[in-house]
Amino acid sequence: MVRTGATSYIKYDWEGTFGTSAFTSNDKAFGLNARLGSWTLGHSPKDLPMLNQVEIRDYAYGQQNGSLSVDFVLSNPWIFKALYGNSTFASATPNTHTWGTAGGNSGAKTITPFSVEIGVAAQSPAPVIVRQATGCILNSLSLGTAIDDTVNCSADVSYGNEANDTTSIDATPPEDDVRFPYTFAHGELRWRGDDGRTALDATSVVAELQTANVTFGQNPALLYSIGSNKAVSSFRRVLDITGNFQASWINNNKLRQLLDQIATVPVRDIGTDGSANAAVTLTFKNGATGAAERNITISLDGVRPDSISIDGIVPVEPIFETINWRAKTAAVIASNPATANQYG
Repeated sequence: MVRTGATSYIKYDWEGTFGTSAFTSNDKAFGLNARLGSWTLGHSPKDLPMLNQVEIRDYAYGQQNGSLSVDFVLSNPWIFKALYGNSTFASATPNTHTWGTAGGNSGAKTITPFSVEIGVAAQSPAPVIVRQATGCILNSLSLGTAIDDTVNCSADVSYGNEANDTTSIDATPPEDDVRFPYTFAHGELRWRGDDGRTALDATSVVAELQTANVTFGQNPALLYSIGSNKAVSSFRRVLDITGNFQASWINNNKLRQLLDQIATVPVRDIGTDGSANAAVTLTFKNGATGAAERNITISLDGVRPDSISIDGIVPVEPIFETINWRAKTAAVIASNPATANQYG
């Protein structure tokens, strides 16, 4: 009988030691509607021909390397630990979890590795299949939404360790513990104006927003060592924080910001003072208050507009502008009922 996603699951958990599976009672779901987009494992084979013949004589095998692409609907913030390490927790109503340090130097200079398990239940006469990828590192995390859509996320993962598959399936794989499906209707983008308004000012809300996207790229690499075909560690390079949004073309404020960047005045990267007055904030919220509140805010500092494009001017159609941008630092602030040890 053919296998389907109806009998499958995917979960992840943080590793205490790189490459060592450490699934605990804190196993996590990536989000709602999680799905494995692609999954590849290779071993860098080498063909060894031989003098006096044209066929391949033998094979040798090199480093083990795999990749996963996990797509899901944003509903909880726990995956941000893979970018920034442990969060700062504040007990409140609701509780607050903060990753990153917008406006300052990030302390997340190392990668937080994690394990991913994919299980498929038995389908007669086929057996149970359970595979664990360990030493996983998050290459990039993208979030985006558009009119009449959910907030869609894509996690691009590399890993360097995978043991033989087993039949030890998780009979009760974890569900999303926050379980609030954010959509475009729950989103708000605030862009610091060129008149000194901060992103915390209500007048900085980008009106008639059509799309909004942000991507965190760690540019990481797996580290291999002589004596093993599996990865032994990982390291990260410059953290790239980029994005874009499309909105109605209302004024030339963002165009002026772009033009200022090549003038003799200091580059207007709209926010580098390290205060709470962030340059840009992208917020997804459920609209509730108190213990029922479930918000995720991405606070960006040192933001520069990279390019502005006008998407056509045609009769009786609205005119939209698309802004591509880059940020220096970011912080992610999540408010929900979860306690500190629910994501550790």
